[in-house]
Amino acid sequence: MVDALDLLKILTEFGAVIISSLWLYLMIKHRKALPYSIGKLGDILMWGLVLIWIGFLVNFANEFVPRLTTSVKAIKVSKTADDVFIILGASLVTYYLYQVFEKKMPKVTPMQVPIDMGSSKLSPGAYLISSNVPLEDVVKFLKEKSMLAITRRPQDYEKLGIPYIWLTKTEGENTIYPTNLTKLLHTMVTHANGNTAFILDGLEYLILENGFESVMKFLSSARDYMITKGSILITFVGEKTLDDHQLAVLKRELKELEII
Repeated sequence: MVDALDLLKILTEFGAVIISSLWLYLMIKHRKALPYSIGKLGDILMWGLVLIWIGFLVNFANEFVPRLTTSVKAIKVSKTADDVFIILGASLVTYYLYQVFEKKMPKVTPMQVPIDMGSSKLSPGAYLISSNVPLEDVVKFLKEKSMLAITRRPQDYEKLGIPYIWLTKTEGENTIYPTNLTKLLHTMVTHANGNTAFILDGLEYLILENGFESVMKFLSSARDYMITKGSILITFVGEKTLDDHQLAVLKRELKELEII
């Protein structure tokens, strides 16, 4: 019975090494899809995963250490090392998760811009508009709404007095990392209500950083939340920046909008 239990213990520890190796491989392979995957936080995440993997590896190796040495001190060190590696790695991963998911959202709120022109008659939902349409025309069209921009061009919205979230890899006030679509969606949903309009001016950049499929999932979820919350999302798109298939998928999910 003892031998069987010992064998089971070795197999489970070997299984932990295999699974953690696969886990580490997949995390590295798909690193760009993770929030804050590039830069300092990304390095912290990767080091955390590597340390956890080393911990499982050492834990497996500990099954054979007593057979290689009779030194009590060496055996104690080896049996302590696996816990140290796993604790350090788990601490780094926990720090990463805290920074990504618990860090405060951008301190920005939608604001109504006083412009005496036009009127928005749109029903709640998500809309596409050509990037050739002047930003000023969109703002005039939404004059009765409290607006919040999600953009790669913060200076354009700052001139118009429109609150914005800057899509950037540079950390700062009112910024969101472009691959953190979860946090971006959460921020939008938090501010969404019956008098709010969001302007997404950075679609191509999000696609570049996340891939078309991930961005479409984000937009589909955002559209559903806009309808539920009674809000509006207007997304600028440069038609020549997407292929025909991508544009067709985009137009199936979001209604086309023309401002006359």
